[in-house]
Amino acid sequence: MSSQADRRDTRRIIIGPEFGISFSLKGHAYHDVRITNLSTGGCFALVGARDARLFDRGAVLEGLTLLHPELPKAPILATVSYVLGGRPGADPLEMVGIGIQFLGMDEAAQEALCAWVDAAEASQQV
Repeated sequence: MSSQADRRDTRRIIIGPEFGISFSLKGHAYHDVRITNLSTGGCFALVGARDARLFDRGAVLEGLTLLHPELPKAPILATVSYVLGGRPGADPLEMVGIGIQFLGMDEAAQEALCAWVDAAEASQQV
């Protein structure tokens, strides 16, 4: 691995377009942000390149909520681990990938997320 921040120490489940998150960052509310993978430790989200400047490494995402009906709804404390893509002068419709690390959630939500990841992993191995 190239750095500690890039290390993935949890199972990642590839998910479809029906999965999203909502959160606040630096006074900006984000709703129905598409995520492409999910683990018990975080997720990978896609945001418009015009917003990429707000997503500095270490930025705190407030009130992050998983929006899929099978996932727990308790708010999650999360931070930006890394940003992929985006460049000055880029087309504002271009997407940027954001690695998100979950820092904390209540115990019941953590258990529910773990159970969902276990079940999803088992179904992908069939």
